[in-house]
Amino acid sequence: MKIPDKHFLNKWWQEARKNYSHEELLRYFTENREKLESYVSEIDGKKTFYRLMERFFKFLSRIAGAADRVSERMQEKFARTRVLNKSVTKFREFKNHLNFKELIEFMRVKIFSLRKSPHNEKAILLLEEIIEKAGKHGLDINKYFPDIYKKVKEKKYQLLQHKFFREFSKSRLEQLLAIPFNFERCIFPVLPDSSFWHRIFEKLERKKVADIILFDKKGNKISFNSSTKVELRKSETIKTLRDILRLKEMGRRIFFVGHHEGYLGPYFVRSVIRKLGFEKLTGNCNTIVGPRMFSNVVLRNGAANVGNLLITVPSQKTTRIKTSGLADALRKTAKKTQALIKLDQNDLNVLENLEYEEFVRLFANETGGEDFLDKQIAEVDEKNESNLHKIKEITKADYELFKKIMRECFLLFPEGSRSFIDTDGAVKIKYVNPKYIEAYMKPGDYIVPVNLVGGSDLTRGWKLHKATLGLCIDEPMEVTEETIENYEFYGLDVMRKIADLPNLKEVRFNQ
Repeated sequence: MKIPDKHFLNKWWQEARKNYSHEELLRYFTENREKLESYVSEIDGKKTFYRLMERFFKFLSRIAGAADRVSERMQEKFARTRVLNKSVTKFREFKNHLNFKELIEFMRVKIFSLRKSPHNEKAILLLEEIIEKAGKHGLDINKYFPDIYKKVKEKKYQLLQHKFFREFSKSRLEQLLAIPFNFERCIFPVLPDSSFWHRIFEKLERKKVADIILFDKKGNKISFNSSTKVELRKSETIKTLRDILRLKEMGRRIFFVGHHEGYLGPYFVRSVIRKLGFEKLTGNCNTIVGPRMFSNVVLRNGAANVGNLLITVPSQKTTRIKTSGLADALRKTAKKTQALIKLDQNDLNVLENLEYEEFVRLFANETGGEDFLDKQIAEVDEKNESNLHKIKEITKADYELFKKIMRECFLLFPEGSRSFIDTDGAVKIKYVNPKYIEAYMKPGDYIVPVNLVGGSDLTRGWKLHKATLGLCIDEPMEVTEETIENYEFYGLDVMRKIADLPNLKEVRFNQ
């Protein structure tokens, strides 16, 4: 068996486009269905080991899936028992959705992460191109040829997994820690406090963080450990957080914007705000992260301990994704989160009152589908209607999760890399793309500048060292139309405000 001739397939497709109308294209594909199926089935060529491993893991995955279904039924059955209900709930939270199938996929990833990229990359890309162009000509391959579409999609995601590993798993340790990235999903849920990973992070924090010093804008400071509860309650930090909470309760979205002094900056912002008694602000907050944070089990769970993860793609001018084709694939996933975050109040009200099946009907090519859409968003302007259409491929898991978190606060750290520590110990903010305001915010939102330092003292390589953290929170500033239109100025101005806040270390920003 040899790898099918991609030149033949390309010639075949070019002939179809040239000689057949939109209406005739379906008939032409139907007549040549066997050719396409043969091409897809032989795409692995002589790679016998590759094909055998594929079949082996497919078999294991099916067995694991069945075991998961049995396990879920048993858990649901025990959960209905009053005596066992709490135990089952704690067990589910502790394992954090881990199941047999996920373990099998983790093992499968080990095989792929340590191998070179697929030999059939060009053939996969050609098939994907044919499916995409056929869709633009009015032919939905998924609808008329689901088996072919499913196989090509599976191969495409395998190829993307290899590209993901090539980009983000450079060392053997990173390859061993690598976990699958689901290109269909764009949101990952926050770790529950009862989960294994959260307990580990919390234990390390108690052991390694010597103290947290709260600064007001005049430079006065209060120790989190040694100050009294009365002193903390009277502090400027608490008063500012109360104002922010009132804004959230009025329905305003809050963006805590900070800088990356060490990877743990966002984690400690969330942790400190919760410790100060403002669970409603950051207990189930959202954070916008780059794909690197999904690359292995430690980074992903560390990031998920900050909040619900909504993926973005870093600016290619500052943190370039070098592996061919990967940036585009990640950008398609990230655009869904961006469209979700940018939905206005009317859009959110539409989604809040729709079950997933109804949501799917909005975009289904069925009679009455468009009428249903028009009825649901009759008061939404053309621009926001376009945003709804951008998220038509969102999965049920993402949809249900987003409905729960869409009004929660955001932690947003716009640097394309960690801040640089100067020779004198000062923190230098770098690589800021001011477009974060235009990309995610809308009029009526509020920005809260946050200055947190000490993360670089705590984390040096893989080792943790005892350190003191400093936190200063500025007053919230409202986002207006002018803010968004002039995002280049305001995006940098927010970072200047952050740098100007007093703290344990000087923070510098040179735009």
